Parts: sequence; C-alpha cells; structure tokens
Amino acid sequence: MALLSESKKSFLNPLVHRCIGCGSRIGSSRGRFCSWCLIRMYPDGRRPVGDIQVLTGFFHSGVMREMILRFKFGGERHLGKELARLALESWAETPSIGDFLIPVPVSRKRFRERGYNQAALLARAISRETGAAFENPLVRSGGESQIRVSGAERAENIRGKFSLSPGTVYKGRVWLIDDVMTTGATIAEVLSTLSDAGIHRVQPGVVCFRKISEESIIQSNMTSVESQEVDHGETGN
Repeated sequence: MALLSESKKSFLNPLVHRCIGCGSRIGSSRGRFCSWCLIRMYPDGRRPVGDIQVLTGFFHSGVMREMILRFKFGGERHLGKELARLALESWAETPSIGDFLIPVPVSRKRFRERGYNQAALLARAISRETGAAFENPLVRSGGESQIRVSGAERAENIRGKFSLSPGTVYKGRVWLIDDVMTTGATIAEVLSTLSDAGIHRVQPGVVCFRKISEESIIQSNMTSVESQEVDHGETGN
C-alpha cells in the first residue's frame, strides 16, 4: 500500500504547478506566480544615467529581489529565463531581430567564484525570446569593492576597468544588459567604453533598479549576502 501511495505521488508530482517565486502550489499551469508573489512585484520604468534612459523593469524588492539573490548567489541559473521574460514584459521597449545584446561583464575573480556571469545568462535568454543577436565583446579587469561607498567613489572605482574586443563594430542598435542597477556608475563607464569605440546607438536595460536612500522601500539593514549584492550591483562582479 505504501509503495502504491509513493508511486501515485511520483505520477502526480509533474502535474503540480508551483509558483516560480516562492514554490507554493498554484491552481493553473497558465500562471507562473501565486497571488502573494504577484502583489510583491513593484514595476519601475526608466532611470537616467547621464543623457541615457536606462530601462528598469522592477524595483529590487519583494519577490524580484528574492529571485535575483537566488539567481546570482544561489546558483539557480534557470531563473535567468524567467527574469528575462519578466524584464521583457515590463520594459517599455524590447530588442528585436537586427539588434545586438551585450552583457555587462563580471571580473575574473567573481566568474571563478560563481561559475557564470548572470548578465550573460539574461542576455542569452533575451536573445532566444526576441531573435536579437547575443554578443560578448566586453572584458572587465579588476575594480575595488563598492560596499558602502559614495556614488563618486563608485564611479572612480570602476573607471577604466572595461575594454572592448578589437574590431568590434555594430550596425544595429546595441542593448546593454545587466541584472541590477544602483547608481548607474557601471553602466555609465561601459557606455563610455562603447562610445570611445564609435558605438553610440546603445539602449541599457536591467531587470531591477536598487535605490539605497531614506526614500527606498528596501530596508537598510543588510545581511552579508546583501553586502555581496551591493558589491556586484555597481562593480559588475
């Protein structure tokens, strides 16, 4: 009887639909999130970085923050596909065939620790969804920690840390992809690198915007994992 019960559970398990955000059961395969996770998503829109408007899908809070942490620090690479879909659903514009997708690179140290560049996984997933071409011409070298430093210090820490593969030329629009943006120092530096190479038609897009200030809906008491997150958010780690 016990064997029959376990067999029945194994058979029915694939039919159980679970929320991508929290793992709880949901009633329909059409929905990807439960009602609780849906009300903990906070769409954003656009954020200026210099003269460029960065497309920002969501505030880095609630279920989106939890998914980003799992994706980036928990090794759950499969979440890149869902985060890419959510970004595309939230952005006011989306890439198309003829466009190019470039991920913000991570440092060699962070790549060795993590085993992947989360921005590259996002860019690849967006490529599959939209037909835009994935390219990976950017390299990052070094960079100081960005934990609890001012915006000016963040910009100085990242200055000159990016380079582009020689001979890189794009005729179409270039999309610069990352998971989280805080002050925009990293994106500004990459935009400068691309501009120096004659690449000017660039549209940055990130899944989440993370604001650290008195007005933020994000709590200021950070765990050690969140400290790593701040470090990544503006160093490209």
